[in-house]
Amino acid sequence: MLAASLTLGALAFAPDEAVAGEDPAFRSRVDVGVGSAAEDAFFLLLLEQGFQYRGLDVLLAGPLRLRIHDEPPRENAVIREQDWDEPSDYARIAPRIRYEGEFNNGALLLHLGELNGVGIGHGAVMDHYYNNTDMDHYKGGAYGEGHFAGNGAQLALDNVISPRAFAARAFAAPIAWFLEGDWPRRLEFGYTIAADTGIPAPSDAAPDDSVVITGGDISLVIVDVSFCDITPYFDMLVMDGEPGIHAGLATSWVLSEERNVDLHLRGEYRRLGRDYHPVVFNPFHEHNRRHFIGRDAATGLDHSLTEHLAQVDDPVRNGFMADLTLDWDERVRFQARYDNQGRDMPHWLLLRADITPSDRFSLGILYAGQDMRGGTGVFSQDSLMAISADAGIWGPLRIFAEFTRRWRRTAGTMAYANESAGGLGLLFAY
Repeated sequence: MLAASLTLGALAFAPDEAVAGEDPAFRSRVDVGVGSAAEDAFFLLLLEQGFQYRGLDVLLAGPLRLRIHDEPPRENAVIREQDWDEPSDYARIAPRIRYEGEFNNGALLLHLGELNGVGIGHGAVMDHYYNNTDMDHYKGGAYGEGHFAGNGAQLALDNVISPRAFAARAFAAPIAWFLEGDWPRRLEFGYTIAADTGIPAPSDAAPDDSVVITGGDISLVIVDVSFCDITPYFDMLVMDGEPGIHAGLATSWVLSEERNVDLHLRGEYRRLGRDYHPVVFNPFHEHNRRHFIGRDAATGLDHSLTEHLAQVDDPVRNGFMADLTLDWDERVRFQARYDNQGRDMPHWLLLRADITPSDRFSLGILYAGQDMRGGTGVFSQDSLMAISADAGIWGPLRIFAEFTRRWRRTAGTMAYANESAGGLGLLFAY
C-alpha cells in the first residue's frame, strides 16, 4: 500500500494489531509512483519510518502528491493543497502511534492516528467506524481501552486536533469486587455516552448542532469453553428523548485449533423509538451527519441528522443486525456486516477481506454500501470501495497498486470521488 495517510485503501487494510518484540525493530520505506485524485493526476512520493519496541508501535510518514495534470476547476498548485490546508491534515505525519501492554489482571491499549473499523461495547452506538472517509478533510483520531479485574473503560475520539465526535463506555463486573476467578467476571454492566457536537446547522452563520446518545447495558457469558463462548447482551439507550433497545447474542467459535481458524458471529434484534437511530457512528457517519433522511422543501437541501430529528418523527419500528468475522492464522480475515433499521428506513452492508499469505504479498478489499430509504442502493456505485495490493519483487523492491472511492466534500456539497495510485517502493526492515 502507498500510505495509510494517502488513501482509504491503506486505512482500511492496515493491520489491526502490531505485535512488537523484545528487541527494537525498525522499518524504512520509500515509495514513488503516479496516481489520481478526483479529476487531477499526481506524482506520488512517500517517506515512511516505523519503530516497534515491546508494546510500542510508531509509524511516521511524509506523504506528498505533486500535481502533474490539472483539469478544470484548475488549482494552479504543485502540491495538492487539500492535503495540507487544515491543522488536522498534519496528523498525516503520524498515521499510527500505538501502545499495547498487559499487566497483572489487566491490559491497556492506546492508539493515535487513523481509526480503522472501531467499535465501542456491543456496537450499539459505534461500530465499524472509520474517521477518514472524506478525502479532503483528514483526521487523526484516538482510541483507548483498559481493563482491570473485569472493570474498565473505552473511548474513541474522531479528531484529536479539532474534536467533534466521541463515544465512551465504562463497564464493571461487580461480583468480581468480592470474588476471585473467571466466573465472577462473566456478569458485566456498562454505561455508554456518545455525542457529535459538530453537525452543520442550516445556516453558515449559526453554530453547529449536537446529538447525544446515552444509556446502559448488561451482558452475561453463559458458555466459556475451549472451542466456543456465548454471550447474550441487552442495551437500552436514548437519543433525542426516544429509547432504543438492542437484544443480541455474541458468539466465538474455534473451527480448527491446529490451523488457528476462528469464527465470530453476532446477531441482534432492535426495537427503535421514533427518533432513535442505532449505530450512529458507522462507516457512513461523515456523510450522514450532513445528509440524513429527507430534504428541506424550502431550500431543496438534504437534512442534517439534527434537522431530521427536529422535524420528523419516524415510526416506531423493528430492526436487526448480523455481523460475521472469520480469522485464519492471522493471515486471512473476512468480515461481513448487515445493519437494518426497519422497512423503508436506513440499512447498510459492509464487506471486507484482508489477505496476507506472506510478508511478500498483501491484498485488501473493502465494500460498504448504504441506502437511507431501505432500497437496493446498498449495491451501487454510490458506495465506499477500496482495493489495495502490495507485492515484493526482489529483495527490498516492492510494487503497489490501489483504488479507492469515498466522499469529497466541497462548498457544502458531498459527492463520491475516486483515487488511484501505483508504483514502486523500497522497504527495509532492520
